[in-house]
Amino acid sequence: MDIQELHTQAMELAEQADFLRMQGKVEDANKLYVQSLDAERQAAYEARDRHFGEPTESVLFRSAATLAYGLQDLRESERLVCMGLSGNPPQEIANELRDLYDKVSMERSLMQIDSDVDTKQREEVTITIPTQERNLLRALVRKFGWACIF
Repeated sequence: MDIQELHTQAMELAEQADFLRMQGKVEDANKLYVQSLDAERQAAYEARDRHFGEPTESVLFRSAATLAYGLQDLRESERLVCMGLSGNPPQEIANELRDLYDKVSMERSLMQIDSDVDTKQREEVTITIPTQERNLLRALVRKFGWACIF
């Protein structure tokens, strides 16, 4: 199968999985999401191996990383995000990959918190910050291990 066929197959499987999940068939949906992730990951690595270039490579890695994140396969999502960032993605795609990486990091932090603290003790705070200050906030979040979604 070529890269476009793999990507199309992955998106069709994900769409079918979405439909099953809406019907409450979570286990069946997850099986299709796993197949979708496998196809998208294969497309991404083949695009990288064949030097398809940007933005194709980073878009495929972002898509595969998002599927892995949805399956709560945080380590695989993290790997795929890093692969997407390791090329030379356009700024917008790079920002989306970094945002996904932040979500993965937050999810890991929440999992650690959940193992130590009752979820009822968690506090949710929403703040709005200027765009230019987000990088500073990201650095603080990483330094102190805070859980945060951007």
